[in-house]
Amino acid sequence: MKKAILWINLVVFGLLIFSGCSSKKNDPAPTPTQKNMKFTLTTTGLLASDDFDFVIVGTTVQGTETTLFKVNGVVQPNQKSLTITNAQLRAGQVVIETTTPIYAAAIATGGFSATNGHSFTFKMEPVVDGVAQAVVNKTITTTVYTGDFQYTAK
Repeated sequence: MKKAILWINLVVFGLLIFSGCSSKKNDPAPTPTQKNMKFTLTTTGLLASDDFDFVIVGTTVQGTETTLFKVNGVVQPNQKSLTITNAQLRAGQVVIETTTPIYAAAIATGGFSATNGHSFTFKMEPVVDGVAQAVVNKTITTTVYTGDFQYTAK
C-alpha cells in the first residue's frame, strides 16, 4: 500500500514538473523609450591655464543615428560624442541638446585649477524630456576632481 501511494505521488509530482509552467512567452518585449535631453553648462572663474574636460556620449536604442547633438543651437553632424573645451566654457554658457530622442547619455567631467589658491565652479543643469534633474554644482580647486553621470530615458 505504501509503495502504491509513493508511486502515485511520484507520477503526480512528475506531471506537475513537466506541465506546470510553459517556457513559451506570448508577451512581446517592451520597447525601450527614448527622450530628448538638454544639458546647460556654466563655469565661473575658469582660467585658460586651468584643466577641465567635459565629454558626453549618447546612444539611441537602435544605435543607427549618427547625429545626436547640437551645441548652442548648432547641429554637430555625425557626432555621437562631444568634447567641450576649456575655451568654449570660458566663452560663456554652453547648451547641449539632443537633435533626436535618445536612450542614454553618459557624461565624464574632470579637472583641476592650475594655480595655487585659485578655484573655479562648474555647474550642469540636466533636463530629460522637459523634466529638470538634480543640478551638479562643483567648486574645483588644485585637487583633481572627476565626475561621471548617466542619464537614461525611463
